[in-house]
Amino acid sequence: MTDEELFEQARAVNFGYKEAVAGVQLEILDADWQTSAYGDSPWECPGDASGYEFDLTRRTPEGWRLGGAPMELAEEVSAWLNENGWTDIKTRGYSGEIADVVVEAEYPEKHVDLLVVDISPGEVFDSVTISATSTCEPGDAHTISTMRRPGDGEREKLPASEHPTAPPSFGHTEDGKRRFWKDSE
Repeated sequence: MTDEELFEQARAVNFGYKEAVAGVQLEILDADWQTSAYGDSPWECPGDASGYEFDLTRRTPEGWRLGGAPMELAEEVSAWLNENGWTDIKTRGYSGEIADVVVEAEYPEKHVDLLVVDISPGEVFDSVTISATSTCEPGDAHTISTMRRPGDGEREKLPASEHPTAPPSFGHTEDGKRRFWKDSE
């Protein structure tokens, strides 16, 4: 596989996994989410130096409130995941003082190795944090990373918050603009 083919494969994996996660976000909140880790930086797969993966983190905006108990939302999310092709769905609540509920799932066909939805009630505001790791794909993370950031100039910043339906980007063009799915450069 050429470097260009590897890069195009990484773009397809990245957009597939971001699209799957965006569906989960919309099920919880149809509004902008904070982006802690945008999800387009490839990492070497743990235990497999010949592969790469991506990870992302999205968080509900400050001030957001749950419409009910954390376990109710977890059950709704779990049911939605089950109806929409996700597998290995697990829901965990905790006993004692911890009120968080965690839902885990995977969707290998959409390149999601692990999805974690952490539902946390709070005194001032509640939060849901979604973290996702893509499947480990064959290829060199460093090569992909280098190709994501061509040129030496300024680069358009990634958004601090983004609506799940916003077109995701992957890397930058030579002139520093974000690259979206249909971009050829």
